[in-house]
Amino acid sequence: MKKTFFTTLSLLVILNFFTGCYSVFNGGTGGLIVDAESTSSPKRGIANVDIYAYTSESDRDSDFEDWQENTVFSPSTSYYGHTSTDAEGSFVISNIVWKESSPDFGKDADYTTIYLLYYHENYGLTKDQTVITSDSTSDTVYAELTAIKKTTALNISIYDVATSNLTSNNVLVKVSVPQNTDTIDAPAKVYEQIIAGNGSINISYPRWKNADDKAAGKENTPEVSLTYSQSADTITWKACANNEAAGDYAFLTDNFRINKTIQNTSYNISLYGKATRVAVPTVSGTYGTNDGVILSMKASDSSGNFTIDCGETTTYAQTIGTSGTQTHGNFSGLGSGFYIDDAAYTGKYKEIQVKFISSGSDISQKTLRSDIASYNFTL
Repeated sequence: MKKTFFTTLSLLVILNFFTGCYSVFNGGTGGLIVDAESTSSPKRGIANVDIYAYTSESDRDSDFEDWQENTVFSPSTSYYGHTSTDAEGSFVISNIVWKESSPDFGKDADYTTIYLLYYHENYGLTKDQTVITSDSTSDTVYAELTAIKKTTALNISIYDVATSNLTSNNVLVKVSVPQNTDTIDAPAKVYEQIIAGNGSINISYPRWKNADDKAAGKENTPEVSLTYSQSADTITWKACANNEAAGDYAFLTDNFRINKTIQNTSYNISLYGKATRVAVPTVSGTYGTNDGVILSMKASDSSGNFTIDCGETTTYAQTIGTSGTQTHGNFSGLGSGFYIDDAAYTGKYKEIQVKFISSGSDISQKTLRSDIASYNFTL
């Protein structure tokens, strides 16, 4: 019985020797990630850099080798911690835990190496490492990253050709930006944004087409293509040409694309459109000297027939000044609130042929312009 107890106790001592002779520590790290080519002092921090921390160098290197340039980095589950830099490029990863069987400072303190990966779409994937000490989270990291992609701000202004003013319509702009290089065949990236009048879209693309261009400092100048259309359930405005020399303001075809070669970090683009649903101008004036006469106005359709109703009104007397003098045969409000749909006219504005009718007879015919809000006629 005593021999059995001694054997069991010996096994427990041996097991404790192999499993209990290590200490557990925790610590953290933080720091700053900046743009290597920044000319400010201090250098500009990079926002939204993904930081991955590994306790194993081989796991870190394996993830680094698996990444292919111009693709999104998707690490394995072997990393220990992850965070992203803030707007100033700063980050913190805390509570990294490790165990050590022979800590350099005994059971009270230790240090260890943490292996890092930095990923950003415009800067690629970068390896780094740092040493952290137990029971502290200090700024042990400072890294300068060099961009592998270039960012350009497309400053887009969208005009109505009829008025030369910025449009008030919500317009969906799509920009297709090539991402391929001489060695990487990648699909174009499409940026989308709704713009009313003017706005800016930041696009990015490979900074160099090949190693020789990089060595020579020759940066990529991609040709991007743009499309744009009104963002609405009912379309009342479409893209059009803006060729003043030829007098061509025709609507663009449904599959149009506008190509631009981008060379700078800021590029201005003007886009043009006009209404497919035009408001009929409001018409007022006088007809003869009789009051109570019913007047109506009709507009011509695409076939030249006056089939489009533009309202009806009755002539009336109007007092002028304080003397009590009156004028007769006044009318107003014809055309107000009426619209004409036309996606085929080629001018800046639509010319609207209208005729005035009283007692079933045509009394006058006029040409109105859709870019003029109101007219006053003596019929």
